[in-house]
Amino acid sequence: MTVEIGIVVPNYGAHASPDGILAVARTAAELGFGSVWATEHLLVGAEAPDRYAQVFDPLTTLGWLAGQVAHVALGTSILILPLHNPVEVAKEVASLQQLSGGRVRLAVGVGWYEREFSFLGHRFDDRGARADEALDVIRALWNGAERFSGSRWSFDDVRFAPLPDPPPPVWIGGNSAAARRRAAARGDAWHPTSPDPDTLRRGREELGDLPIVPRYTVALDGDGDGAPVAGPPAAVADQLRQRLDAGADGFVLRFGLDPDATVDAMRRFAGEVLPRLAD
Repeated sequence: MTVEIGIVVPNYGAHASPDGILAVARTAAELGFGSVWATEHLLVGAEAPDRYAQVFDPLTTLGWLAGQVAHVALGTSILILPLHNPVEVAKEVASLQQLSGGRVRLAVGVGWYEREFSFLGHRFDDRGARADEALDVIRALWNGAERFSGSRWSFDDVRFAPLPDPPPPVWIGGNSAAARRRAAARGDAWHPTSPDPDTLRRGREELGDLPIVPRYTVALDGDGDGAPVAGPPAAVADQLRQRLDAGADGFVLRFGLDPDATVDAMRRFAGEVLPRLAD
């Protein structure tokens, strides 16, 4: 596989189950995909999309998968960072990094669903600034800092371990100009959702050599209910090639929420799309 591709596991939606999550992750490893990714929502209202009514916690899910699926990297796509205490995130991710043998990729975003912030007692309007400082806290702890002074979190003469070795790469989710600025200042990669080629070209111009790994929903042989990458295998390969030419370095792909259909689509993608991307 010349282009690294990750797979979103169905840890959310009505069909989400341990058996389904594990089947998709094991198939990803079998087919040579480089990584598996889990999604987050904590608490949503009745008006939110139905697929977020049931969500298995992403870090717990990845920790469970780490002991059952070897070799593939383990990523969050995405963790809604402003909803969390950064010290707890630093501890959980550092622990997972050490226990998994260094396979973690932490992709974070600032969130889009305002009511979720209200449910958890957080403001929505300052989530970007809170995420920026949270990233600084996490990196400071991972690097062994004993003190930190910020506007929201401060500590002095502390001890933190395990220190992740190596520190997990931090990917910055989001499609906005603010997300690209955050990726340039604090990230190891930019991880937008469903960007078109023009957006990717703009990102490449702004971010230079910083890796760009977008997430897409893929629907083989159909419109996929509005999936941004859809059609027969040749068309899907052409759409992904356009995005590689525009600046993408790889992809994180979702094939739906039904585990059986996802496994079938992954096998077809590996057999009928990937060879065309390698041409």
